[in-house]
Amino acid sequence: MKIAAVCCTFLRPRPLGQMIRCFELQDCPAEKRELVVLDDAGQYRAKDEARMTNDEARLAAHGPGWRLYSQSQRFATLGEKRNAAARLVSDDAEALAVWDDDDLYLPWALSASVAALHSAPWSRPSLVLHPRPDGSLAKHRTGGLFHGGWAYRRSAFERVGGYPAMNNGEDQALARRFSEIDAGHADPCALGFEPFYVYTWHGGWHLSGMGPDGYRRLGRRPARKATLRVADPPHVDLRNPKILPEVHPRLF
Repeated sequence: MKIAAVCCTFLRPRPLGQMIRCFELQDCPAEKRELVVLDDAGQYRAKDEARMTNDEARLAAHGPGWRLYSQSQRFATLGEKRNAAARLVSDDAEALAVWDDDDLYLPWALSASVAALHSAPWSRPSLVLHPRPDGSLAKHRTGGLFHGGWAYRRSAFERVGGYPAMNNGEDQALARRFSEIDAGHADPCALGFEPFYVYTWHGGWHLSGMGPDGYRRLGRRPARKATLRVADPPHVDLRNPKILPEVHPRLF
């Protein structure tokens, strides 16, 4: 099963480069994975920018298995942006994984998601990791949340029509759509995989904590041209992560 990690980004060039490094370190075979990133701040220079219109996403950067598209017209809602990013995935991808631009993914993230998707159309991990100041990673229960660790079969996603045109809740709305068609889920952690999604909190500009109008307020921030630099994160060892054994209740 080929899986595509799909990422929506906005004004986060540094953590985005670290997330792309996570993709480059995935243990899933190279021919069975890809990463598509969609920026709608126009922050990255497209290769044919002179002919770029406001509503077109053009290839701005690429590397082994990954592609970054950039456009200057902001999507009206995050749900619409997520659907547009999904449409950029290669035709032969059978599954889609949600990857967030400011979080980290350990090397078995895509392999674990694929294993779960062989059992059910929707992969929803029961555990998430939170980084500690010393670089270790603490396990916490997700309580069914933490959308950035989900994956789903492309056929199920297309059957329900993707995400609704909304913000802050588009993930739970998608979950309800899956439930309406009886698309069951599998837990990769229950299959024996260690948790792989490292959820990081970046303070006041994290969309999860900005309230119902957060997407609109975030869109008012000025966009400056940036150069994408793929690099290891400073405080988490992706190649030899230190995952603590205890499991804690959901933190956020």
